[in-house]
Amino acid sequence: MKNSMRIPLRHAAASAVALLLALLLCGLTTPAVAAPAPASGRYAALDAYIHERMKATHSPGLSYAVVGPNGPIHQRSWGYDGNGEPVTAQTPFLWGSVAKPIAASGVMALVQDGRLRLEDRVVAHLPHFRFGGADHASRVTVRHLLYQTAGIPESATFQITDCLGAGCPRPAERIGALDDIQPLGAPGTTYAYSSANYLILSAVAESITGIPFAEHLKEAVFEPAGMDGAIADRTTARERDLPPGHQLMWGVPTATAEEVDDHGAGYGYVGGDLEDLAAFASFQLRSGRTADGDTVLTPESVHLMREEGTLGPEGATTGYGLGWRVGGLPAPLDDAVWHTGATPGYSAMLFLLPKQNTAVVVQQNLHGLLHDEAVMEVGFGAARILADGEAPDDQPSSSAYHTTIWGITLLAAALLLTTVRSALLLRRPAAPTSVLRRTVLTALWCLAGALPWIALWQASAQMPVDRLMTWLPDAFITVCVAAVAGTTTAVLRLVLALRSTRARASRPERGHMAAH
Repeated sequence: MKNSMRIPLRHAAASAVALLLALLLCGLTTPAVAAPAPASGRYAALDAYIHERMKATHSPGLSYAVVGPNGPIHQRSWGYDGNGEPVTAQTPFLWGSVAKPIAASGVMALVQDGRLRLEDRVVAHLPHFRFGGADHASRVTVRHLLYQTAGIPESATFQITDCLGAGCPRPAERIGALDDIQPLGAPGTTYAYSSANYLILSAVAESITGIPFAEHLKEAVFEPAGMDGAIADRTTARERDLPPGHQLMWGVPTATAEEVDDHGAGYGYVGGDLEDLAAFASFQLRSGRTADGDTVLTPESVHLMREEGTLGPEGATTGYGLGWRVGGLPAPLDDAVWHTGATPGYSAMLFLLPKQNTAVVVQQNLHGLLHDEAVMEVGFGAARILADGEAPDDQPSSSAYHTTIWGITLLAAALLLTTVRSALLLRRPAAPTSVLRRTVLTALWCLAGALPWIALWQASAQMPVDRLMTWLPDAFITVCVAAVAGTTTAVLRLVLALRSTRARASRPERGHMAAH
C-alpha cells in the first residue's frame, strides 16, 4: 500500500528542529476569528457557544447550521481555511466518519433494489475474504459489517485505511491484510467500532455495481439528496479545490496536506461544503425522500438504520445502528441519532434530534487524535443547546494534548542538550571515577535513551509508522528526535564510561613505573 507523508521519516530530526524554532522565534498565530453576526434567542446562544469553543480549541475555521426537513434554518461560518481565505457556506471540508451513515444509505439502496441482502455472506461477493480464517470469514454477513459486529478489532482500522496519495489499492485489494488478525469473537457476538468494516462494505458494493463506491454514492445518495458539491475521491476534491485542514503543531494550528484516500468514501473520506452536509441532514429528516417527495430510502429502511444492533445470544444492545450511532448520550440527547468523524486536519458532526425534527451539523478545519474530545465537544454542546436551550456545564480541554506534546518536547530537548554535553566531555582528558558511580550513571543514561524507542514501539503496535506521521505529526517527529538524541547520548556515555575505566586502570601502572 502506497502512502504519502508530509515530512519524510529520514528527515524527522531536522524537520522537528526547524519547525520548532520557527514556531518559537517567529511567534506564529492563528488568524483572528471574525465576530459572529447578531442573532436572537436560542440561535444567539448557539452562536456564542460555538464561537467560544472555536477560540478554546484554536480552530481556524468552522461552519455550522441548524437544519430542518426543507434545509438550513440558521447557519454561520467563521474563520479561515487552510489557504487563508475566509470560510463561507461554500467552503469544502472533509467529514471523516460522518461518511458511514452516507455509505450505509448507499448500501441500503442496493438492498432495496434486490441486488444485495443484509444476510448475504461476504464471501459470496468477495471469495478471497479470509478475515480470521476461512471458517470465521464464511459466517460474516453484510449486516454484521453495517452493525460493526463482524469481530474486527479497532486496531485493524489502520492496517487498511488512510491510504493517501495516488496509486492506492481498491478496497477489495486491501482486505487481505486482515487475514491473520485474531477476531474478537464470533460474528454477531461482539461490537467493536472499526472503519475496516465499512471498507469491506465498499468492496462488496463494488463487486455488485462494477463501479467505484464513490460513483455509486453519487448516483444513490448525493444526487437524490441534493448534495451537488459532495467530495468522495481525489478527482472531486480537486474539482472543489479542497483547502488544507489543520493540525496542532506544538500548539499552533498548522495547515497540513489535503490528501484524500481515493477509495475511502465508504469509511471516512467524504466531504463537501455546509450546504452539502445540511442537504444530507434534511434528506434524513425527510425519512429518505428527495426534496420533491420521491422515495429513495423506504420508511422501513430508515427505521432499520436507526435501530441499534443487538448481540447474541444475550441480546445486549450496541448503541450502533446501520451506519448511525443511536442514543448513548445523557438527556436531552438520549434519543439522538448521530455520528462524528475526522480525517487528519478536519472534523465534522451531525446530530438528528427526532423530538424537534431538526438537526445540527458542524464542520471544522482542525483535528488531532490527542485533542479529539475537546475538538468534537462543539457538536455535542450545540446539539444539547438546540435540544433544551442549556449550554453544557463542563467542557473538555486540550490539556491532554499539551501535557503530552510539551512533555515529550522537554524530554527531546533534554536529550539533545545531554548529547551536546556528552560530546564536549569527550574533548576533555579522561577522569577516573568509581566503578559504582560510573555503572549507575551509564545505566540511567541508557535507560533514558531507550524511553523514546519504547514509546515508538508501543505506538507502532497500534498503527503503522506512516499513520503515526499522518495523525500525530508533532508528537511523532518529537519522539523520533528524542530517540535519535537518546541513542546518541547512550553511545557517547558508554564511550565516556569506557574511557574512565581505562583511565582508572592506568593510574596504578603509572604509579608503579614512577617508583622504579
